[in-house]
Amino acid sequence: MNKTYKILIVVLLLSVFRSPLSVCQGQNWTRFTMQNSELGNSVLAMASDKKNNKWFGTELGMARLTGKTWTDFAMFNEKLKGQYVNCLTVDAGNMLWIGTDDYGVIEFDGSRWTEHKEQMKKLQMKFISKIAIDRNDVKWIGVTLGGLVRYDGREWTKFTSTDSELLSDFILCVAVDRANRKWIGTNDGLSVYDDRRWTSYTKKNSQLPDNIVPAIIIDKENVKWIATLGGLARLDESGWTVWNTDNSPLPCNQINDLAFDPSGAVWMATDKGIVLFDGKDKWHVYKPKETVIPNDIHRRVMVDGQGSKWFGSSLNGLTRFSAQPVMGRVVDDKGRPVQGITVACDGVEATTDANGDYYLELPTNATVTLAPQGDGLTVEPASRKLTTVTGARFGQDFTVSTAIVAEGTSSERVVVNPYLDQGYITITMESPVAEVEFVNAKGESIRTIPQYKNEAKITISRMPKSNYTLFIRTAKGEKKLLFNLK
Repeated sequence: MNKTYKILIVVLLLSVFRSPLSVCQGQNWTRFTMQNSELGNSVLAMASDKKNNKWFGTELGMARLTGKTWTDFAMFNEKLKGQYVNCLTVDAGNMLWIGTDDYGVIEFDGSRWTEHKEQMKKLQMKFISKIAIDRNDVKWIGVTLGGLVRYDGREWTKFTSTDSELLSDFILCVAVDRANRKWIGTNDGLSVYDDRRWTSYTKKNSQLPDNIVPAIIIDKENVKWIATLGGLARLDESGWTVWNTDNSPLPCNQINDLAFDPSGAVWMATDKGIVLFDGKDKWHVYKPKETVIPNDIHRRVMVDGQGSKWFGSSLNGLTRFSAQPVMGRVVDDKGRPVQGITVACDGVEATTDANGDYYLELPTNATVTLAPQGDGLTVEPASRKLTTVTGARFGQDFTVSTAIVAEGTSSERVVVNPYLDQGYITITMESPVAEVEFVNAKGESIRTIPQYKNEAKITISRMPKSNYTLFIRTAKGEKKLLFNLK
């Protein structure tokens, strides 16, 4: 693919169109468009500040959401009227840094606007794509077709592919890692700068799945998560891991933005919807027909301080998801998926699909108990308690077995697993040892095991065919159940 063609692809990726759309709301999902907010329909940038204000850049300027109140900031700054606001970043002092098309970088402290007209003109800083802030409060500004600009509060320094080892002047994203290295996504690969040396990653010299890199995020372990037009890449000290449509549930390979939630799960905005990934092997793809997410290219994703997820689309405005997803799987005692099991939680419930998977949406900071429901079901564990749910929870799994739960005076959970076709049973209990007694319908003791060990096999193939009452006596009390051996 030649460079001109790649530039055209990225221009198409960044281009926006305006289209009105009706307002739609779901239980945990809320849509915002031109009809019910101060937004334009193309959401290009998002940021959340320390006062929990949400800032949104669109093709029509910039808007703020405080609580339920929207403010159109194009009314307060002539430079934002009809202006594409491509990126928004909040610094340590709660200053908002605004990247525009025609007026470069603008600072806003909530009341005062600061422009940098002379430097914008001198350094040809139009079409700002990203503003990142490093650990020394230095601003790193990505310019579409204009290279990378460093601003330390006093001096401006520009890096281009001509005077440095920067791979391309077409900057798509910038991220700063825990070692203060700058990771710059371009349309020709990934450049890394440590303030002295440059390192480059491309398809030719690494496992980077595509040279067009729209987004990079870095986790608490300093692992890099890289969005490309060829899938998702993860880079740590041991090397690369790549996920795409061939080896994962990703609906497409074009990933436009990434964000972590408080649990460390990765949220992705793609050309075919929203994807949630635990970073290992658990995925959830959000389909428009199951939510109010528009069937559209999603350009941006943000997770705010309250754990709400925000998704900006190319044509159809903004979507907020205020709940926390909880996922798990239900299998039988041989590891096979069990379909049709209802998992309930404080009035919210879900049913397992053909893969045994279920999905629930729970309130933020909830403390809840998950419990599979069904007549005659024996489930291990019987329930799961989740405390302070502040992010996605994966792997809340259950096993449905053919076991029978014994009843009695003891608080101890005792479960009998009948393997009748194989001629034995096992008993699972908390106590290490129990007395087990089989009593027939006439009240006669047929068999007693005075020192039964937890989960040991009890042979029943040679016992008389009859209805039995099975007694299990431990130091905690007695349990019993009816046992039919025919």
